[in-house]
This record gives sequence, structure tokens and C-alpha cells, in this order.
Amino acid sequence: MTIGWGFFGIIWEEEYFISAVRPQRFTWRLVKESRRFTLNFLSEEYREALNYFGRVSGYQEDKFKKGLLHLDEVEGFTAPIKEAHTLIECSVTFANNVEPFILPVEIIDKFYKDHGFHTLFFGRIEKVLQR
Repeated sequence: MTIGWGFFGIIWEEEYFISAVRPQRFTWRLVKESRRFTLNFLSEEYREALNYFGRVSGYQEDKFKKGLLHLDEVEGFTAPIKEAHTLIECSVTFANNVEPFILPVEIIDKFYKDHGFHTLFFGRIEKVLQR
């Protein structure tokens, strides 16, 4: 997934990455079913590929077939990308939907006009690889 919203933190005395994903996204179903996700960090030279991956839905096509990025096989990682310099594997221990009644109207008007409220996936950091 190409992610724009998320953050690192410590909760329940463990390191986590919390990812905000809309239920309409193809990624949402994958994370919900597998209860895992891999964060892939790429250098600026892959900006065009990242823009493409963020713009095109996995419902529309297999984005890897375009050849801009390539899946890799790395033990202990769900979806490593070959071009990534850093991989972080997370296991989902908790998920919660954003509740609209708590959000200020300005945020709803700006980010949720279609009412596609995010699910927050709490991913406990299991493994980190820098290459």
C-alpha cells in the first residue's frame, strides 16, 4: 500500500505503527484478512512509482505488472518490495474505525465528504530490515 497517513508510537509497552486505511481501498481487505502488513521505505528516485501506486487501485489492476516496483521474497515479511531500503513488518493487534461524531466539522468537510472514514490498524512492529 502507498500510505500517506500513519504514525509510529509506543502503546501497551511495545513499538507500533498505526496506519489509517479507508474501507474502500483494496489494501483494507488485505490487511483485515492477513492481520499483517509490511512498511516499505523507498528513496526519492522511486517517487513516480509511488505516485502511480497511490493513484491506481488494486481493484483496477495488478500494479506490480507495470514493472515500476517488484515484489521480493524476504523471510518474515508479508509484502517486501525489492527496491525498498528499509522494511518493517507489523502484525495487527487491534483495529478501530474513526468515529465521525467525535471529529470537528471542519475535518469531516475537508477529508470525509464521501463519508469514507478510515480504519486505524494498530501494527505491532515485529521485524525491521535495513539493506
